[in-house]
Amino acid sequence: MKIKRMLLVSILSLAIFVSLTSCIVIPRYKYYKIDSETVSSIEIYDLRNSDTHYSGFLETETPVYAIEQEQIADFLKDLSDIRFSDSIIITIAAIDPSFVYDDWVVRINYSNGTYALISCDGYGQTYDENDEAIDGNHFGCDDDEWKQFISKYVPKDIFDHAPKGE
Repeated sequence: MKIKRMLLVSILSLAIFVSLTSCIVIPRYKYYKIDSETVSSIEIYDLRNSDTHYSGFLETETPVYAIEQEQIADFLKDLSDIRFSDSIIITIAAIDPSFVYDDWVVRINYSNGTYALISCDGYGQTYDENDEAIDGNHFGCDDDEWKQFISKYVPKDIFDHAPKGE
């Protein structure tokens, strides 16, 4: 009986120790499937030289390129092929998720006045027609895949232009 009790206490102690010192990661995936009929325009921001990579960049930065109307459907199709991922992390200690944008940010303007910001660094937001954030996510994608996608649409002279100071 003592052996069983000792074994049970050991197993419970080990389970408690593991649960307090480790975490559980649950991966999630997302594909941006956006109907081109709902989109009025798409703009691309280059933040390589920006003072901020937070959503405040909209106050100081201007788009470096706007996707031509006849390219919007192709752009959205290519965007829908990129797998974005996020992880639900369950731990005792709080983990600060990413709240920054990558060097290249896509702004999708919808016909109803709302817009979405998407980048590869794991942060995206949706805004209403009054520029109030109404949704946010932490889905990111492969940096090289994102840069290849952006370079397909942004003219080479803009994409290859080195940030100031380099």
